Amino acid sequence: MEHKKIGQVTDEVKEIFNIVLEASDIKVNKEGLRSHMLKRHHNDVIHHIEDLELILRNPDFVGINPREKDASFEYVKRFDNNVLVAIKLHKSGDFFYVPTMYRLQDFKLQSRIKSGRLRKLDKKSR
Repeated sequence: MEHKKIGQVTDEVKEIFNIVLEASDIKVNKEGLRSHMLKRHHNDVIHHIEDLELILRNPDFVGINPREKDASFEYVKRFDNNVLVAIKLHKSGDFFYVPTMYRLQDFKLQSRIKSGRLRKLDKKSR
């Protein structure tokens, strides 16, 4: 299973959530991700696999998943739908990878913003 580098978790994002890790590269196996998304019926956002680099470079919101024990992030980009890209620390600890992506309904987006789970990024800093 070949992972290709498509982005980085920036120091800015790590600082927002008090994450101290050397790892910053984000990698993806696009065929594995596509297969997972078909299996999980995320067909409505599968075409956004080609937008992964844009989403990671210029997200509208970032957050962390409180249910994950290791470092994990959520990047959300607004297109015609809200697309959430999950980022997890690889078991090697050397890089992050994209295990899934899916549509995030507006009410869930608003709820996660209100709770502080997702935060809007300052566009000027990127």
